[in-house]
Amino acid sequence: MEQLGKRSGPAARLDAILRHLTPRTAPALTFIPTSAQVSAVHQPGRFRFTLDNDILTTEQRQFYEDNGYLLIRKLVSDEDIERFRKEFIRICKKEVRVPGAMIMKNEALRSQYGQTESVVNKVQDFQENEELFRYCTLPQILKYVECFTGPNIMAMHTMLINKLPDSDKQTFLHPMHQDLHYFPFRPADRIVCSWTAMQRADENNGCLVVLPGTHTLPLKPHGYPEWEGKTNKLFHGILDYNEKSPKVHLVMEKGDTVFFHPLLIHGSGINKTSGFRKSISCHFASSDGHYIDVKNTTQADLEKELQEMVHKRYDMPALELKSSLWTSPNKKSETH
Repeated sequence: MEQLGKRSGPAARLDAILRHLTPRTAPALTFIPTSAQVSAVHQPGRFRFTLDNDILTTEQRQFYEDNGYLLIRKLVSDEDIERFRKEFIRICKKEVRVPGAMIMKNEALRSQYGQTESVVNKVQDFQENEELFRYCTLPQILKYVECFTGPNIMAMHTMLINKLPDSDKQTFLHPMHQDLHYFPFRPADRIVCSWTAMQRADENNGCLVVLPGTHTLPLKPHGYPEWEGKTNKLFHGILDYNEKSPKVHLVMEKGDTVFFHPLLIHGSGINKTSGFRKSISCHFASSDGHYIDVKNTTQADLEKELQEMVHKRYDMPALELKSSLWTSPNKKSETH
């Protein structure tokens, strides 16, 4: 394994994906609609996307059923977020190394800013860093995660994103997509993302953008968008995405946390400010899930692209798309 910080850009993203190829009383409901209408009307019938417990109110469950996401205000404390921020700074400065982590950087900025947060825009797969992985074990996070996954919880994909100031070049923009495109395991309804704002996120600095209700759609074909200029390797988007689709911009304050379904169409804009926009997230899944064969599915092209990249780089003849699931310490699950 190469040392942290030696690789960046497409090569680092490839390394991260390669690590996934082989198994290894509730707060008030709040949402910020912009151009889309969200549904908060109770509709009788059996809940599909949430599980019975005493955490979510009936209104919160129905909101998630109808819209595919649920925003909980001030779920993570300022103290915890400050600890995560300080650890991120230490990683940027190479004061601490994280085995297995992918560090994404804007190499063009290194000569100007050196090893600082002005260069690093993402730390992915931080499960071997005890301080950052604490996020995946916070009781207040797991309390809500269990509403979607059940009691046997696996923490499988972790990220701390530091959205750098950008321009119309859209250097770090990920097109609108469904996260399930990258996951070769099911069932989708027992997977949920927990995404926490580490500072205010709004339209100016690139907050999350969601399309309410799209979690009820099947997994759509993904690929590279037909953009002018740069497209990031493996940053796939929905091929038939309609730019005029009604959207909701999730304006969030520090500590606010949104839970969303892996089929929910979402993305984020560029950071038009001079500062950063930090967030920390984890995808959780039920440990009772199973892997699927992606051949003859909408994910087949992703597997083919990975095979070609691996063959070119490592001279490996073939591989199959798998994923490593990392177990989150929880009193009702196994311990990692």
